[in-house]
This record gives sequence, structure tokens and C-alpha cells, in this order.
Amino acid sequence: MFGLRFTKSQRDIVCSLGGFTLLLLVSASNDVFAQDNTCNPSADKFPAPQASFQCYIESASAFLSVNSLPNRTPEGIALNQPFELFANKEVSYRGRFLLIHGLNDSPYVWRDVAKQLQKRGFDVRAILLPGHGTTPEHMLEVHYKEWLKVARKHYDFWDDGESSIYLGGFSLGGVIATVLALEKNDIAGLLMFSPAYHSRLNHLLRWSWLYKKKEEWLFGGMIMEDNPAKYNSIPINSGDQYYRLTRYLKKKWKRKKINIPALLVITEDDSVVDITRVKETFERRFVNPDSRLITYSASQEVQTGAREISRNSAFPEYRILNQAHLSLMNSPDNLLYGGDQGLLICNGNKYPVFLACLQSKEHWYGAQHTPSPDGVAVARTTINPDFDFIFQIFDKIFVQK
Repeated sequence: MFGLRFTKSQRDIVCSLGGFTLLLLVSASNDVFAQDNTCNPSADKFPAPQASFQCYIESASAFLSVNSLPNRTPEGIALNQPFELFANKEVSYRGRFLLIHGLNDSPYVWRDVAKQLQKRGFDVRAILLPGHGTTPEHMLEVHYKEWLKVARKHYDFWDDGESSIYLGGFSLGGVIATVLALEKNDIAGLLMFSPAYHSRLNHLLRWSWLYKKKEEWLFGGMIMEDNPAKYNSIPINSGDQYYRLTRYLKKKWKRKKINIPALLVITEDDSVVDITRVKETFERRFVNPDSRLITYSASQEVQTGAREISRNSAFPEYRILNQAHLSLMNSPDNLLYGGDQGLLICNGNKYPVFLACLQSKEHWYGAQHTPSPDGVAVARTTINPDFDFIFQIFDKIFVQK
């Protein structure tokens, strides 16, 4: 179990973010889709991919407005919506990036990355996977094949045969992006954060199909749903469908290699992903010589190969002990997670640890289960002070060629 609290004004933060989100939706409707007046948004069913991404956004807005958690404000609901950004016209146009979020997450997770891609001349679309963005109860019946179907459909709608299309994936989204890269011959490159090819909990997840017949929730059970941009509660079915997706990818791999440029970003202290497996997959499967793996670690003994870049994950000035699964793609000025007004996410599945974190006036920050160096509570790391470095490497791979 984990929770979060707002260190200052929850309403101010969420309204600021929600306003930014809504501004993007308005600008989109006034741009290339202004001539399309055929949208028929419905709140009756989860939004399906459409040829007009603006119609898709409007459908998502209608659905989320009616079917979201009852404690979510309109501004909070807006954070979960799919979004689109148009390439900066002051630089050379470079193509399109389709972004896929992780399990229990929402398109908001891509906000900081998307702005960096836009600035570099990419059009950006961040999609919403079935079961996400509304209430964790919608994850009780979702199936991994639905996630794949939606991602494929969005790709096909956006593929005009002329523009280069890239994929971005976070965690579960990294698995989906990899499946698409193995299926389609015209993907130009991959950008992935904490790709969840193998979980540290696989020894339990392989039996989740059996567990969910007796129990619905892995943890949470609709308790403490106070994060406006993702779910806290995790149904066992979520774990089951994630595990099935990784098995599906394993069958897809066979002897195939990925010979397009790719940038993968991971942290040694990830409490979710088996990082050793990610490194092995990168070395064996990602064969393009321009591909790079950025590994964050608090250890000074990290061994790096010719294509792996090691970075220090500890930032004393931020009281950060190491990087977490969810922090790698958030800049220090992220409006929801960054700065003095950022959300506090408490580590630990045990209630005493969780409670101590909530009640503490001071905190260290680290990945889940990171021990405190002096007894002061450790909360989850939510930002990456090294965020700009990632895009220095990104530029060498995707921009300066």
C-alpha cells in the first residue's frame, strides 16, 4: 500500500495542470482538425481510436467526465486525457511520436517528454489504454489484447506512408511499443523508459490467473485514490494481463532483432522491473549501433558496455537517494511532481512505513523499499534532476544524424 499527499495547495497544482491540458485541447481543435465537424463523442463506451485524433480526444473527454472516480475534479480528469502536440515550426520537421503509458498510469506521464519532443520538431500523440484514466474498477475486466489492438489502430491511423513514425513506451507501454516494432517494418525509432520486459514479481504474476478467481485486488482495493493522474489500487487482473502481454512478446521475439535506433532509460533501483533482464534484452535484441541504454545507479561500481551509459542516480541537493521506476521521465519542474509543491508519494506496502512517511516533516526520496540513511522517512522519488541529459543523448541518436 502506498499513498500521497499534497505538500501545499492541491487545488492550485491540479488546476494549473488541468488548465494546461485543456489549453492543448483547444489549440488542437483550432489547428489541422478545425475542418472536421463529424465528431460524435459518447460517454457510453471507452473511446476507440479514430482517424481524427481530435475526435478521439473529444470522445475520451466525454467518457472520462462521466466515468471517472467521484472525487476527481474536472481539472484532475483532464490530466488523464489523451493529448496531441504539434511540432515546433521553427525547427526542421522530424516526424511523429506515438506515446504509450504504463500500467495504472495515464497520458499525463508523458507531459515533460512530449514537450521536449515537440520542441525538437516532432508531432506528438499520447494515447489512453483501455481500463485507464477513469477508475481502477475498469481494470477488473480489461484484457491485454485490447491494449495491443488500440495501439496498433492508433499507429495505422497516423501512418500516412510519408512521415517517419517513432514510438515511445513507459513500463507496460514499453512492452507494447516493442511488440509493434517487431510487427511493423516502417517504425523509425524507439524511446523507452523502464520497459517492463520482466517483472521482479513474475514468480507471483504467473499464478495471478488463479489468484484473481478468489480475490480481485492485489492491493489498495479502491482505498486512497488521491492521485489525480493515475490509479493507486491495482486489481490482480492488471498483473495477470501484464504478465500475459510479456509472454506474448516473448513469442514474438523468437530470433528477431530490432535494428532501428532506440534509447532505453532505466534505474538499477527499480522496484518493479527486473533490470538485469532489460540489460540482457538490450544487448541481445537491440542491434542498431546507434542505440543506447542509460542506466541510473547510486553504486560507483556499475559496469558499462560500449553502448551503455552509466549515470549517478543520487542527488543530495534534492535529498534524492536514487531514482525510482516512475521518476525517470519527470523533469524537476514538473507541475504535479516537482518543486516544493509536488505530490508526496509514500513508499512501503506495510502500514507502519506508509504512516511514518505521511506523518514525517522531512523526507529522503528513493525507489520503493530504499532504506533511510538516518531514520528520516523515505518517500518515492518523483523527479529526475538529470532529465536534460537524457535529451542530450536523444539528440545524438535521433536529431543530429
